[in-house]
Amino acid sequence: MLMAPFLGVAAPASLDDLPVSRRIEVRVETVAANRAGGSVDSCEVVQLKSAGSPVSFASWSTLDEAGGSETEPSGKAGPNLRRTAGQCGAGAFPGNTPAAAGTVTAPFLIQEVATDVGWDGGAMDPGPVGAMQIFIALKVRHLTGFSKEGKPLYGAAITDRRSTRLEPGEEFLVPVLMDPAARGTLGVHEILLRIRAGWAGREGATEYGALAVVEAAPGSEIVLDGGVAGRAGADGSLLLSSVAMGQREVRIRAGSGSVVSRIVSVVKGRTVLVASGAEDSGSQPQPSLTLTGKNPEGFEEYRRVRDGAIMVQIPAGEFLMGNLETEGAPLPHTVYVSSFLMDKLPLTVARYKRFAAATGRPLPPDPYWGVHDDFPVAFVRWDEAKAYCEWTGGRLPTEAEREKATRGTDGRLWPWGSEPPSPERAVFGRFWGEAGNDAVGTRPAGSSPYGMLDAEGNMWEFCEDWYDPDYYKSSPPKDPPGPKTGRARIVRGGSWDSRWVVLTASSRNFAYIGYREGDFGFRCAMDSVSEAADGKQPRRKP
Repeated sequence: MLMAPFLGVAAPASLDDLPVSRRIEVRVETVAANRAGGSVDSCEVVQLKSAGSPVSFASWSTLDEAGGSETEPSGKAGPNLRRTAGQCGAGAFPGNTPAAAGTVTAPFLIQEVATDVGWDGGAMDPGPVGAMQIFIALKVRHLTGFSKEGKPLYGAAITDRRSTRLEPGEEFLVPVLMDPAARGTLGVHEILLRIRAGWAGREGATEYGALAVVEAAPGSEIVLDGGVAGRAGADGSLLLSSVAMGQREVRIRAGSGSVVSRIVSVVKGRTVLVASGAEDSGSQPQPSLTLTGKNPEGFEEYRRVRDGAIMVQIPAGEFLMGNLETEGAPLPHTVYVSSFLMDKLPLTVARYKRFAAATGRPLPPDPYWGVHDDFPVAFVRWDEAKAYCEWTGGRLPTEAEREKATRGTDGRLWPWGSEPPSPERAVFGRFWGEAGNDAVGTRPAGSSPYGMLDAEGNMWEFCEDWYDPDYYKSSPPKDPPGPKTGRARIVRGGSWDSRWVVLTASSRNFAYIGYREGDFGFRCAMDSVSEAADGKQPRRKP
């Protein structure tokens, strides 16, 4: 059993509490990956500004160039394309560079980035988790040819808007949207923007996270970056509470002579687990399930080999999604959902610890009600939940799957039927600062028609879908995948701090991307057993 503590983040709650600087640093790097010949081109712009709310930055970058002649008729840019190193700079794009007399050169691809950055003190639920709130507007134009006068002509700009929340040490990768023809002309597989933002630090200042070694042989020597940091205790663990941020090499030397080596990334104010027998690339494995039999409701259950979680087989078929009486706006409609598997229980702290130890990811912040292995993991973000599910060979459920697994096909209000919630059926109505969530699977009276437990209450659970309050008006009748984009993800189920009326099976809520909440958790889904056994790609992709 992994028994490492979570490490809380002590971040400033306002600009007046800043421990280092009142200047914000933003780095915008353009990366052209997998070009012909396997090379990678990149160019980075670094800008500093005094803190405000928010602070605006502008930058630009170009890739390759094409030439035209004032004495030649207009033509397309492609045949005259010349590969050049990427150029970039701060501020507005300055225009084309003058060329030799009688000729014109112009960048083939121009990207202009407007970045608004503000400090988010984390005053939502996990008050101590501060971060930068990022809003990005990206415009991309590509050269289509030259006029008769030799002036460069560009196609209509493709505009993309994104937002996220970056905690210390994190970065935001944005794929650049391009016309397919332009991508082919450049000979590039993809172009990415790498956005980093944070407080400008004092020269020489060092920031720290923590590293916890677990499941080592008692007495094992723990070596950090070549120096002995200590020895594992009788329980096989050692906590190093002040480890400098960045990549670190950890070696665990057992008395038997065996040596386990790990490279991990330490993030400010967070704990990274290192388990001696848990090395893993974090890549998605082929799904592996073991049939355990039928549950009391009569549906087959499987044990997921990667993490031991129990999944329930939900049969294909139609169900009524939405409830006008309780939700008001969502339009009730019939939806067909293909067969799938869903975790019987919310993902627990113990299982998330194993994932963190196997992949080198930092643990989430410590909830005020303490760290209990059989409680649902809290303060995880949507991207971390998604990464966990993919690590097990699964995925996050769609909103339609989540509702069907909760209410079945008879149109019931609650997972257990028509009677309102009670403490014997669900965890709800608790207050912040007092109690929090509770152990999973301890309320069988709240079981759904398929045997799902804690389907309502305890934790709001992430779904794959983007949130759109009007999506039901245009959603397809079979396996709706959710909107194509958005600013928030769907969460379902209500939580330990919800009012009882929120626990209806059709209740919708949303979580802004990048946010952590003490009442946000998740469970995983997977395509049908036959598809999982065949190793097919998931039917639903993000």
